Amino acid sequence: MTAPPKAIRKVPFHSLGISQILSYGCLFYAFAQLKVPLAANIGVAPSDILAAVTGALLIQAFLAPLIGGWIDRFGALTVMTRGLMIGAVGITLLPAVNQLWWVWLCMVPIGLGFAMSSYETAFSAAVQMDEVKSRKHISFITFYGGVASSVIWLSIAPLLAWFGLEATCVACGISLVLMGVRTRHLDQKTSPISSKDTRKMAPFRWALMTQNERRALIALALASALEYLTFASTTLLWITWFTTQFNDVGLAVMLAALYGPFQTVGRLLEMAFGHRFDARITGMLAFIGVPTALILAQQDGLAFAVVAMMIFGMGHGILTVSFGYVTNMYFSADVYGRAKGWITTPRAIGTAIGPSLGGILFLMGPDIFFTSMISISILSAACFAVLFSAKPRDMHTSTPHA
Repeated sequence: MTAPPKAIRKVPFHSLGISQILSYGCLFYAFAQLKVPLAANIGVAPSDILAAVTGALLIQAFLAPLIGGWIDRFGALTVMTRGLMIGAVGITLLPAVNQLWWVWLCMVPIGLGFAMSSYETAFSAAVQMDEVKSRKHISFITFYGGVASSVIWLSIAPLLAWFGLEATCVACGISLVLMGVRTRHLDQKTSPISSKDTRKMAPFRWALMTQNERRALIALALASALEYLTFASTTLLWITWFTTQFNDVGLAVMLAALYGPFQTVGRLLEMAFGHRFDARITGMLAFIGVPTALILAQQDGLAFAVVAMMIFGMGHGILTVSFGYVTNMYFSADVYGRAKGWITTPRAIGTAIGPSLGGILFLMGPDIFFTSMISISILSAACFAVLFSAKPRDMHTSTPHA
């Protein structure tokens, strides 16, 4: 297969970024607020709804390699379009039947739609359309994604209050459909891979990989799995920890909320200065920031808590870009989707089990929780450091993977 051209017009990173606000927002973050009225309608606990959300995340984990193949065969924008439409069906129908089995059933299209339209697909689109400038475009995409929670939470709260659960879910569905129409239009105008292309894809098998590619694939899969396990475990427990530490729920919420804005700050720093350094170096610095933040968060004093959340947010903001671009340093555009698919499976499993594992460890004691999270984050950084022993490919060549 001939590799996609290096640049196909101007990459529509604004549209790709907005797609991440809606995909992450309507198919994941929205459940932070939808879980309570949804559970009340059915007569179950909110934790039962979150269990179904975990099921949706596991769908992403197990289907990631298959979706990666679709991205390489049909093009990322085609996959994203279909994912947005499928997700719209799931979220729109979610409150139609007040039964828990119905929620689980709707989580199938929600999970599939999320898997087909989240960061991995958007990153693949950026790589396919302009591989040379993919790091810059991935940074822009993650910048939009960084405000997904804030935008969606601020939008859903008044919708629920004024119009109720059903109308809110319909509004989410309509937003996803409109974004799907937009990505379909972009696909027709800019996609370097036609959905009608019947040419064989470039081969992508373990046996055909070089030693450096194998090493990079394993290192990125393990590092991202452990990192997102830490992220998912700690993010949902910051409020609990700061409430215990300062005995003030309002202050705890404000401290935990610092994560979002500083995640965006981290991505802005990556956009402004990241191109001057090897992406593995900026990623490693961000990795070091995570256990540093966890250590600072345990110290007495409000100043330590503020600094900890600033570092925690910036570190994760940069790491999102690092995982997206470093993959491209080892795998070219014609196999990038499948490489990300293989990496995404363990990462999504880590994300799915993180909240439960974190809750169990925290109940055993905050000291045990923080010691475990710091250890996992250091192990994750060690896995990422393996990349320094794996030579990246020549980014200026356009030969297909073999």
